[in-house]
Amino acid sequence: MGENTKQFIGVWTQALGTVITAIGSTPSVPIHEQGRTGLSLVGNVLQAGGNGLEADSQEELTYGKLGNIIQATGNLSVSTGLVIDFTGDTEERLVISGDLIQALGAITALGSASHPYMVVGNFLQAIGNSIQAVGGSRELREERNKSKQNEQSNESVIALGSWLQAIGTIILALGLTYEQIE
Repeated sequence: MGENTKQFIGVWTQALGTVITAIGSTPSVPIHEQGRTGLSLVGNVLQAGGNGLEADSQEELTYGKLGNIIQATGNLSVSTGLVIDFTGDTEERLVISGDLIQALGAITALGSASHPYMVVGNFLQAIGNSIQAVGGSRELREERNKSKQNEQSNESVIALGSWLQAIGTIILALGLTYEQIE
């Protein structure tokens, strides 16, 4: 598989994964909790695979390649939290940490940004992942306090972050597609 093809497939796989995750995190979508977890798992696995393909398409170690590796690591952290039935709040902590690791990866990738779409796309991903981590942290704090009064608010914060991340990856995918067509 050619490097451009690998990068193209990777960026669109990542975009698809973020959209699937965002759909699963949207409170107004009528899906039961197991379905939401399933969508989040599938979405994060696709994102990790897409980031891996993007990183593998670059021979030299650049900030872009390193950013994709870091983002894939964050997606794997989230996936681990969703798959393994941990005791206590380990699952939530893995998801929050994974979101923050993804944000770090997007910020790292900014070091190689050579086009405006790369800057905007990675910036939106970093902001979106950070917002997801904030929502997850708020949920975790409320679980500890045995309070569910802001549950809907926290879910909305997480959904907002998920959709910002999805928009960022779509901008990257569209920009790369346009660049390859030229």
